[in-house]
Amino acid sequence: MTAGRLNYWGEPNDRPYKVEGPCITRTINAYAVGAAAGTAFAACQLAWYPDPVQTTSRFIRNAATSTTAAASSSGLSDSRAILRTIARPAFWMSAAGAAFAAAECTAEAARGKSDSWNATIGGMAAGLVAGAVSQKPGIMVSTSLGLGLFMFALDMTSPSSVYEGHQDEVTHKMYGVLPKTHKESEELADLKEKYPKFQNL
Repeated sequence: MTAGRLNYWGEPNDRPYKVEGPCITRTINAYAVGAAAGTAFAACQLAWYPDPVQTTSRFIRNAATSTTAAASSSGLSDSRAILRTIARPAFWMSAAGAAFAAAECTAEAARGKSDSWNATIGGMAAGLVAGAVSQKPGIMVSTSLGLGLFMFALDMTSPSSVYEGHQDEVTHKMYGVLPKTHKESEELADLKEKYPKFQNL
């Protein structure tokens, strides 16, 4: 879809594109992107709620002398609680991304085809992992089916979400680059010839 297109610096323009390559590379990339997305989500969640994030220790009998109690009394967040809040969504999102990439790539290798059914299988695997947060089989199954259908529709409509009739206009807006030397239209040249005092505008 982007073959032959170059950006302003003469490099290949890779937007939008379909991810390809070895399974291990795709899985690692999906895991890293999922971890980054989960960390960003957790950071927004921590910033959204003004209350301090704290952990109650179950192993220290004298809670009054613990660092957790000191942080609680001072209204500060506990670093261990912050790490736990960040680690949970980062783990689940990275696991879902890795499950999708691994399942899609495995299905592609097993079937010998690269089509929307591979994305469906990958979406179902990611849905199972995402639904596992609830620890309820019914939610896992429904999440798996829903995400599988969503990924099928997303892959079926290609990486572009623009109606094909307007694709050329959108492509020009995204990838079109103005020429280095500006060329005026004939209408503008005629107007400047008709009104000489505006020629330098």
